[in-house]
Amino acid sequence: MKTTKIMRRFDFYHLFKHVQKNIKTVTAFAALPLTMFAWVCYSLPDACAQDRSQWTPAQIMQYIEEQKTKATAANNTSSASTKTSKAAPAPFMLEPSGRPWVLRFAPSTRIEDLKEPFKGNLQRFYAAMVQAGMRIVITTTYRPEERSYLMHYSTQIVRNKEAPATVPPWRGVNIDWVHRDHSGSKADLAKAKSAAREMVLGYGIGSTPVSKPGHSAHNFSQAIDMMISGFAGKTIVDAKGKSREVKSFIDLKSVGATYGVLWYGPEDSVHWSADGN
Repeated sequence: MKTTKIMRRFDFYHLFKHVQKNIKTVTAFAALPLTMFAWVCYSLPDACAQDRSQWTPAQIMQYIEEQKTKATAANNTSSASTKTSKAAPAPFMLEPSGRPWVLRFAPSTRIEDLKEPFKGNLQRFYAAMVQAGMRIVITTTYRPEERSYLMHYSTQIVRNKEAPATVPPWRGVNIDWVHRDHSGSKADLAKAKSAAREMVLGYGIGSTPVSKPGHSAHNFSQAIDMMISGFAGKTIVDAKGKSREVKSFIDLKSVGATYGVLWYGPEDSVHWSADGN
């Protein structure tokens, strides 16, 4: 009997039960898509790779079982491939040091990004200076540890206090201090020192001391770098409400101390903090 005649006698439900009965391992949920596949192959033979209009029911079941086996094998291969890719991630690429790093991990220049009580003390000192007619340019308040890391070690290399090859890594900073070649085996010391010098110039460090990452008050939002001008001959009100004439920077430093804003010293003349460090 031709399969087409069998299909005329089968509605979709009967074909579904026929699939379940002939493939013992198929559940009701699995039988449904297999039944739909068989139905399409016989209802629309042009959609399939072969003309299956002459197949017997036994051949239908054999074909469906073969497709099921292939699908299971494909899923297993896909799963194995996924596990392999997770187990062997792409190698971590390092970027050579140099001027482009100066723009990374930018600091804040906002007093609002500092933490109390230093923030409130500085806001009052700042307002008093503005009221007195002084000019203030803030260059840094909060500084990320990553930026401190880049600033500190580029400076150490330039000052010959650290070799590029001995700079420790820092989380989140994929920098290559030694400028390795494509094979990763050979370093270029001349390029490494030149690149570090570019970074120091870009940061504007000069002879200023630079703390290690995690050791700067900037990392904890407890310091500010600000350039103050136009203070000579001005009168400013200190934290106790007393008017004081500013004849020199020493007078301004004294007023800042009344607000709890302490000057670091001539080694870093723009640096003020909660404890002077």
